[in-house]
Amino acid sequence: MPSFTSTMAIMAALSVASASPLAARDICGVAPTGTASHTPLAQPADINTAALCVAQCSAYSGCECVLFGFVNNVYTCELFSVPASSIPPITDLVAYDIGCTNVPSIIPTASNPTGVQQPTDNVGTGASNANPVSSNSGAKKSSAPTAGNPTGVKQTRQNIVTGATHANPQNGIPAAGQAPLATIPKIGSLDACLAACKGNPACISYTFATGICILYA
Repeated sequence: MPSFTSTMAIMAALSVASASPLAARDICGVAPTGTASHTPLAQPADINTAALCVAQCSAYSGCECVLFGFVNNVYTCELFSVPASSIPPITDLVAYDIGCTNVPSIIPTASNPTGVQQPTDNVGTGASNANPVSSNSGAKKSSAPTAGNPTGVKQTRQNIVTGATHANPQNGIPAAGQAPLATIPKIGSLDACLAACKGNPACISYTFATGICILYA
């Protein structure tokens, strides 16, 4: 018959085990450690930052994580339908679960292939990570949204959508009464919203304000 001391020790051990989290934490910007291979849902081209890659995942139905990096002088963004903990490691690629926040907007280089290291400066680029140059023709720069500038865009004119196409989506005011294709919360920049629009074949325009990206056809 077990003693009182041994019984209490067993109960304490069970209590500790039951308090342990069953689900793994989000993997954000590190090499995954899975063992089974998985086929990507998609491999969008011309995605040169981890933030844009995660934005593509946010806009893709069923996507749970991404692999991103700079491999053989090619930007690689792969979307997967499983958590990052299931993906096996690949040299020069790091993983991000869809729940990750503060995903870096650093363009990888041969010396920083994952884009995780913070660069010391941005000499000659005309941009910084906090204030990247926007690829949107209707805006001069994108930056973190503020109360006075909720879109993160410094406008030089009223940015109304005219002649937008999927190849050249525009940020601006959609047609009156148009229902959105998708609403993506927690998008960190105008550039990430643009990437999400390019990742949706039906999207030709989008709006971005206070971290919310809305796609339109």
